Amino acid sequence: MTLAFNVSRLDFLTALAALQNITGKKGTLAVLANILLESDQEGLVMTATDLEVGIRCRIPAEILSPGSVTLPARKLFELVKESEEKHLHLEEQENSWVKISAESSDCRLSGISADEFPSFPPYREDNLVAIPTALMTDLIDKTIYSVAHEGENNFNLAGILLEKEILDEGHFLRMVSSDGHRLSMMEGKVETDLSSLEMDRVILIPKKGIQEIRKLCDEEETVLLGLEEKQAVLKAGGYTLVVRLMSGDFPDYKGIIQVINKAKHIGIDRRKMMHSLKRVNIFTEDRYNAVNFIIENDKITLSSQNMDYGSAREEVPAGYQGESMEIGFNGKYFYEALQVMDSEKVKAYINSEESPCLLQGDKDPGYLSVIMPMKL
Repeated sequence: MTLAFNVSRLDFLTALAALQNITGKKGTLAVLANILLESDQEGLVMTATDLEVGIRCRIPAEILSPGSVTLPARKLFELVKESEEKHLHLEEQENSWVKISAESSDCRLSGISADEFPSFPPYREDNLVAIPTALMTDLIDKTIYSVAHEGENNFNLAGILLEKEILDEGHFLRMVSSDGHRLSMMEGKVETDLSSLEMDRVILIPKKGIQEIRKLCDEEETVLLGLEEKQAVLKAGGYTLVVRLMSGDFPDYKGIIQVINKAKHIGIDRRKMMHSLKRVNIFTEDRYNAVNFIIENDKITLSSQNMDYGSAREEVPAGYQGESMEIGFNGKYFYEALQVMDSEKVKAYINSEESPCLLQGDKDPGYLSVIMPMKL
């Protein structure tokens, strides 16, 4: 039978907005640029995938004739977005053409048969664990900024490592990311029992999947998380997200952290340092963003130089007593690490002029950032 239904424009638009960014890019299978629309007993089921990330949701609809069809995601979203009506009528016609009509308008949109659309990956409901979205967003926000870009460095760094740790004092979730030049880690305690999460191997979630998980957390207080051999599953607010996991190993981040001596630290006012870095970064060379740090008693002097535009120099108060050091860091990396923190006072652990910098703050429990030095 051919699909026909009436639907609230607002419900339809909300779902399309969530799904359309998942659809495949040009050069992939043509049907991956489409959204699958299919009826069931409870309403309209909508699915999008790029074979790496798949998302499915169900919205209320008056099903006039059961069936299924796929329509181009971007065009359908634009049509619904620009409509001024409260309700829309969609009706499949010959050769997967669909008529979209309202009280004062109608149009026809070319679709592709639902038979060509990939099947949604099956998953197990029994191993889903409830995670507070406040924790999930904190884990993501404090690690996603240091994920490597696709095609840059090691392929395995283009995602985030997810780990669990079960200790006497409780169950913890941890996310770690690195692009080879910096590393960020965030962990938090979970009241839920994490024993059922299958994490006896390296769990690497691609950046796009992490971004979609983050979006799912915006409207709900809890997300259901499940981990299987090749995929992560999340459910929240009527949406089901399935993300294909990356394969391979992740660098020994614990070894990197452990080599940093934390006997002494430099006390930094986070906001003052961020404002100074923002100004100094204007004069860095775009590719490396190199900033010179001269660390002396009670202050850090930041400086940068651009052959085309000029130079900048800033003095920032710092809690430090010891031998002076001169060291280079990527100013953009330093700024981004400070930007995700809540602490007003930040501790910077730098052992020598060639050692990495570890950043931590008392108001950011579970978080740390490591930034590798640069030769200037």
